[in-house]
Amino acid sequence: MLAPEKVSDFPLVTIAIPIRNEARLLLGLLEAVRAQTWPLQAMQVIVMDGLSEDESVAIANAAADDFFDFEVISNPGRIAATALNLALERARGTYFLRLDARSRPAPDYIEQCVISLQSGPWAGVAGAQVVVGDSPQSWPIALAISCSLGTGWPAYRRVDTSCESETLFLGAYPTAKLRQIGGWDERFVANEDYELNTRLRKNRGKLMVARTVQITYIARDTLKGLACQYHKYGSWRVRTWLKHPHSIQPRHLAPAVWAAGLVVGVLLLPITYWPLLLFAVPYVLSVTLMAAKLASRYNWRSFTRIWLSFPFMHLCWGFGFWRSLLLLPFRGQAWRQDCDK
Repeated sequence: MLAPEKVSDFPLVTIAIPIRNEARLLLGLLEAVRAQTWPLQAMQVIVMDGLSEDESVAIANAAADDFFDFEVISNPGRIAATALNLALERARGTYFLRLDARSRPAPDYIEQCVISLQSGPWAGVAGAQVVVGDSPQSWPIALAISCSLGTGWPAYRRVDTSCESETLFLGAYPTAKLRQIGGWDERFVANEDYELNTRLRKNRGKLMVARTVQITYIARDTLKGLACQYHKYGSWRVRTWLKHPHSIQPRHLAPAVWAAGLVVGVLLLPITYWPLLLFAVPYVLSVTLMAAKLASRYNWRSFTRIWLSFPFMHLCWGFGFWRSLLLLPFRGQAWRQDCDK
């Protein structure tokens, strides 16, 4: 626990919040930031709005009186990377911390991020991504995302121990480190954090997922939203791979291999059904067993939605990956393709 003698002894932390059409979720995040153990006088809060068409800006402006240093700026580029660079230009804090409208930091989140950053020569720290739901529709999706079959269980989702990680969920960084590497790459519509963290590690920076840093992430409400999210992730993983060839992991390629196997199996049906069975049967069995396990713990009525969440994630990620790979000659237009929220 930090115990400076006065507020001025606390290092200033810049909190950057990119938003676009987040009226339903933004107020909850701002309340969580307002309730932090970190002094409000030691926060610089910047909300970057990507031309929202709902009440997001009004909600953000209404919260300004609750903070000492709070501003809402326009992000004409609309994507998170451009928003974060706008905030980085304005950042006066020793540390730069990103939050999203779907995130809910614990009351001591900022405090623990700073303690972790000061505990060693870390280029970035974060808490494990704990996925939750805020409705009967989002909880089954959250359960599927959170299990090892859903996303391969990377280090940034493990809450039991502090460990070094290849990337971070959101994250807190020394502001000087971010400026040293040029901030976020604005060519990335998605995977912008992974790409940034890859460059930090290439510059001999170490990233840590700290057990003491606690934060949750609210899953999408609809399977369509989940599909768009993971299609975008798969598509932009190709861009990350091209820029950083050694960044690809086996767990990244698993859904792409499975999606390709299903397509090949369907195409070979006039000749033989064995390839399709080889790819489909083990997967269906695994998903059914996992969905049953999760539904037994949560609610059996959610079984179908949990089951469907897996292929929606995996197939859409895989198809997004192959689509971008096959469209490489036209990538100048293809990279900007995106699903609306």
